[in-house]
Amino acid sequence: MTEKNHTNSLDPDYHRLLFVAFLAGFVSLAYEIVATKVLYYFFNESTITASGVIAIFLFGMGVGGFIFSRLDRKIHNKKLFLLILQVFIALYATLVFPNYDLVPAVFNFLYPVLGKSAQMMLLNKLLISFFYLIVPTVLMGMVFPAIIVMSIHEIDMLPEKIGTIYGLDLFGAVLGALASGFFFIPFWGIKTLIFFSVLINLAIGLLVLYQKNRKFIFTIVCFLMAALMFYLIINPFSNGAVIYSSRDATEKFIPRDNLLAPGRQNADFFQKVKVKEKKFFSHSPFGELSVFDEVFNNEQHRYLYIETRIQCSTEGLKNKAVSEVNFANVSIEALDKSNLSVLNIGLGCGFTLSEIVKHPQVRSVDVVEINPVMPEATKYFNAFTDHVLDNPKVNLLINDGYKYLLSTDKKYDLIIMDIETPWVIYSSNLYSLEFYRLVRKALNPDGIFSQWSYRPIPDAQVINYNTLKVVFTDVVPKISGVFNDLYYIAGGKNIALDERETIFLNHMISSQDTRLNTLNNPYFGTEMMLREMFHVN
Repeated sequence: MTEKNHTNSLDPDYHRLLFVAFLAGFVSLAYEIVATKVLYYFFNESTITASGVIAIFLFGMGVGGFIFSRLDRKIHNKKLFLLILQVFIALYATLVFPNYDLVPAVFNFLYPVLGKSAQMMLLNKLLISFFYLIVPTVLMGMVFPAIIVMSIHEIDMLPEKIGTIYGLDLFGAVLGALASGFFFIPFWGIKTLIFFSVLINLAIGLLVLYQKNRKFIFTIVCFLMAALMFYLIINPFSNGAVIYSSRDATEKFIPRDNLLAPGRQNADFFQKVKVKEKKFFSHSPFGELSVFDEVFNNEQHRYLYIETRIQCSTEGLKNKAVSEVNFANVSIEALDKSNLSVLNIGLGCGFTLSEIVKHPQVRSVDVVEINPVMPEATKYFNAFTDHVLDNPKVNLLINDGYKYLLSTDKKYDLIIMDIETPWVIYSSNLYSLEFYRLVRKALNPDGIFSQWSYRPIPDAQVINYNTLKVVFTDVVPKISGVFNDLYYIAGGKNIALDERETIFLNHMISSQDTRLNTLNNPYFGTEMMLREMFHVN
């Protein structure tokens, strides 16, 4: 018997290796989705983040396969090698992936070092994504070729076995992606998925080591103790919320001066929120929802966050110029009619909805909210909204605003939209020409459309204005006095503008930029940063 045949005789049998390949595929995609979700938390769900993660993941897997090809002849005990890989992957996943603070800490360190330009911001994100993912992906990249080598003892076996192993590995990856995205993260969260994946790493180790003797019973005990240790470190069912806020880009059209409420200044890009009292926390299909109280400027306020993105707060609510109050009132008063039927897209804290239903001109409000968990979070603002969801005028619909308007024949006097920024994937289609045409179709002949609009990038505002102007006769900006929030009122109404709003509108009208935002050509969000970076006209 040759040395190679002797080594192969110690390897797991073929059928066990098929199961190992399936589990390895499952866990590799689970970890990719974990990393994607964590990076989305801080860098938003953009095409850049998604493509960066996929590219780094595949690069690491390729590097792992290449390294194994150079080490193969030096690895005499493939079984032990595969076991060591699984242990190191499990350790990395346990110590690094749940430690969310690492990402903003490194970003804040590199932020002043690399600079604050669009190019440096992108480089910072790519560097962090690379170092966050490269170690486990390289290790996982060695697993598949190791299984192939352990399975094939004769060259005649190569075509049949390599195809079978590759297919099962991919089937495992498919199941890992589906289970992660459809079940683990929406219902139990990232940490639960990490712990389950670590258990699979341990299960792969047990399958590799399996043998019918008492020594294996001791091995099982050791692995159970390791699983307990990983459980205590990861704490997968913890409801603790790690909440960060991120800085807005600098405005050019709307300077932040003479505000009723000052902006928060900090040298760090990501700022960890000091939660005084957690009120609500839940995983959802559209990110983690957090409601908490925080003391700022010696005043306690309540906040609603999705991931790192603040949705609304009671800060400044006492001022009638705050956007949610002003937004609703200006929109309704522009109609100058009673018995209004209103569609409110986006629930959030319920401040906009609350102001709408208070108005005597309003008969009924359909509120469309995409996130099924959001109403639970909204209830924690009942003291500020008079339990608005219980108001008889309100009809709550859990649906995507785009899909709802596609399917309804109902007509409205006012459609008011207060949703997330367009660089968030599930909001982006609601800032498009196609959506505005659906809105116009759902409006009564003299109806109007009001849209909260994000403000940082002037080019994007020109595009937004152009797109609205194609559909509506008149489009005017209104600017809140508290936080400089911007919104457009579109329809056939002439609405009085103050000096700031007139200057802003003149910027829109005088622009030579004729671009539109469509589903086929979305210019908003991260795409605007790329246009600036590469000077695309």
